Amino acid sequence: MKGCVIVASIASRKSVAIAKSIKSLLDYNVVGVAHTKHPHLFSVVFDKKYLFEVPRDSEKWPKLVACVAHREGCEVVVPVDFIDFAMLSKYAKLLNELGATIAAPRYEDIALASDRVKISDALRHVAEFPKQRFIRSSAGAEAIYSLSPPLVVKGLGDASNPSFHLGYETTINEIHKRAPCIVQEYVEGIARGYYALSYNGNPIIEFTHQRIVEYLPIGGASLVAKGPVEDPELYALGRRILRELRWSGVIMVETRYSDEYGKHYVLELNPKFWGSVDLSVTLGYHFPALLVVAYVHGAEKARELAERLAVRRGEFTWVLDGLRYVVKIPSAWFFMVKKAFSNPLHSDAHVLDVSKNLVQLIKAFNRIDRESQLWALYLESAKSELRYWVKRFKQFLSTGSKAVIFDLDATLVRLPVAWHQVRSRLESLGLVLRWESINRALARLWVSDVNSYHKLSTVLEEEELRALEKLSESSLLVPRSFIERLAKHSRICIATKQSVKVAEEVLKRLGVRGYVSAVIGRDSGIGPIKIGLYRKCVELMGASEALVLDDNAEYIVEAYREGFTPMLASDNVYRIARSLRLGIPAGPTKMLVKAVLHGLGLGSLR
Repeated sequence: MKGCVIVASIASRKSVAIAKSIKSLLDYNVVGVAHTKHPHLFSVVFDKKYLFEVPRDSEKWPKLVACVAHREGCEVVVPVDFIDFAMLSKYAKLLNELGATIAAPRYEDIALASDRVKISDALRHVAEFPKQRFIRSSAGAEAIYSLSPPLVVKGLGDASNPSFHLGYETTINEIHKRAPCIVQEYVEGIARGYYALSYNGNPIIEFTHQRIVEYLPIGGASLVAKGPVEDPELYALGRRILRELRWSGVIMVETRYSDEYGKHYVLELNPKFWGSVDLSVTLGYHFPALLVVAYVHGAEKARELAERLAVRRGEFTWVLDGLRYVVKIPSAWFFMVKKAFSNPLHSDAHVLDVSKNLVQLIKAFNRIDRESQLWALYLESAKSELRYWVKRFKQFLSTGSKAVIFDLDATLVRLPVAWHQVRSRLESLGLVLRWESINRALARLWVSDVNSYHKLSTVLEEEELRALEKLSESSLLVPRSFIERLAKHSRICIATKQSVKVAEEVLKRLGVRGYVSAVIGRDSGIGPIKIGLYRKCVELMGASEALVLDDNAEYIVEAYREGFTPMLASDNVYRIARSLRLGIPAGPTKMLVKAVLHGLGLGSLR
């Protein structure tokens, strides 16, 4: 007779992947229990389905799930969302009395891991968290002045509903609405996660992922993701946390990775199945099935099975869930469609689950108006934060000693360098590690091995100079006349991770060197860290105010914290929308420089 597993609640995008994993690896029937009407009630993956329209935070929910488990003779209950893990673990005794096991950590452990205040204190010595303040009531709002904007206000529950602020005033207004809450310094970087099924602090199976597209450009659940990420530092971080908590069960460590400093900042722990569980399951990392095995047959059996899994690397696209982008950034959704068509088995448009797909599409189209309203609120919030940047921009315009700092590649010019080939050469020379970027290698070697740093810089320079043979007039991303006009109002400095020789040659060939007062590169004796290059520009220019244009959002955020007036150079609408939500202008370099010239023209009339 087949075993039986309850999955609850299946009214979640994660539930199909959980059921598929269990059915593909184990000889079990999967019974789905939903708390509300949902497209997954039409999925062929579940052998039986139940619907109980009750709040999951009430005691009715675990009792109803327990009754279904007893009725169907199911030995294991697998929770899906955080509220399922919390409530079902809280009522674990009831489930046990009815002959079922809840495949979840202890309720006390879930409560600690999900407490954003206590967990950061508990793990501070093994993990790096963003600088934050717990605001118990609006009376304590002044504590945020020890933080440096941009700031993020988060709720204390599982759904933190973060809001983003470029200034203190809007942050305090949000605190008045939401206290008690947490205020963190915003961390720009790459969204990465570490997943584990662990027993007593020892991982049974691990996986890492990187988000490519999120629910909103500023953050949220994955809509396109890839994995595993091979960075050993991310695995080491996750394992330290598991050991410290002596964790048993599934967990996700959500991080933002700073490529400039090589740090993974822990944003929060999720003691539940993660929103991108489809990705790991599709690639052969069967966390749900192994979770069942661990609770039925023990951790060692689960570990033995994990070692036999055929795993691979890849991507997953939630193209149906991503339909919300049709009214936000259509190009982002077409990007998802293209990926889904290129590999339909790695998308949520499950080819054999036609009824579920159809109902999900209908539901998505019915949400279009709601998504339009939410997007309007997103843009309104962006507009509200922009005023802080405008205030700085006015200071820049009014000062007599000003400097405009340009990054070079992808900001002022488009260098015709085949970076993928260059990186392969550097890796073969042992100068770049397999999992790191060229930028990370430069920063790492600057502080650990200066001789290798200079060797890396020399090889890069050879490749960059060779590529300049393909440089053309179209490589310049700003009209030469714009640069000429800008130089009449402000001194111009180039702060680049190219060498000075390469930058000088590029500027000469494109006929703009005469408008640039100084060039600072990775070989200027101060290293490759971008904020240091900006500071050197300001020092050489003797400027009291500086405007920075760069194509890297991490550098732009750091520039704002340094007191500069930054702008993100990009022609990618998704990246532009992300920057705008923080209140920092973004767009193609030509458009940004045109706006600066307009401002300078108005400033000269006053």
